[in-house]
Amino acid sequence: MQGFSGVTVADITGPAKVTRATFYYYHFTDKTQLFVELGTATYIDVPGVVESFSELHGPADRAALMHWIDRYFAYLDRNGAFVARSSEDAPDDARFRAASERSYRRTAQALGDRIDKLAATPLEADSHATGLTVMAMLERSWLVVQGGDSDRPTEQAMKNAICELLFRLLNG
Repeated sequence: MQGFSGVTVADITGPAKVTRATFYYYHFTDKTQLFVELGTATYIDVPGVVESFSELHGPADRAALMHWIDRYFAYLDRNGAFVARSSEDAPDDARFRAASERSYRRTAQALGDRIDKLAATPLEADSHATGLTVMAMLERSWLVVQGGDSDRPTEQAMKNAICELLFRLLNG
């Protein structure tokens, strides 16, 4: 994975089977604009997944939690590579970085609030930190599953572990 700074427009247009002229004339003014478009699509997608956490009702059951975890992993299947790399290798554009950070912060806060509301016992942790922690756990677990190491846990084993942790968090 080369990231934003290591990829050239030719690296993008070759596999996409479009000419550089087509890339610039019909699609994007530069690769930064492409990155912004990818980021916009990614950050539009995640709030819906987080909002679906509200569909769970207390006390949370494992089947409903697993369904939500499956949705989050499906989101990561579509956007995970971008999510994993965008924070460390985004274009050097202050407005873009600020918007990305604001979106991620809002999403984490929303998830933390939903977790806190659903918990059988009020959590003593800050809800923003809780949301960040759960999102990081999901994203890192997804990345581990994508790795090439044969000793890594299966996707289902990772989802089962996440489900158990969330179940215990919510049910005390």
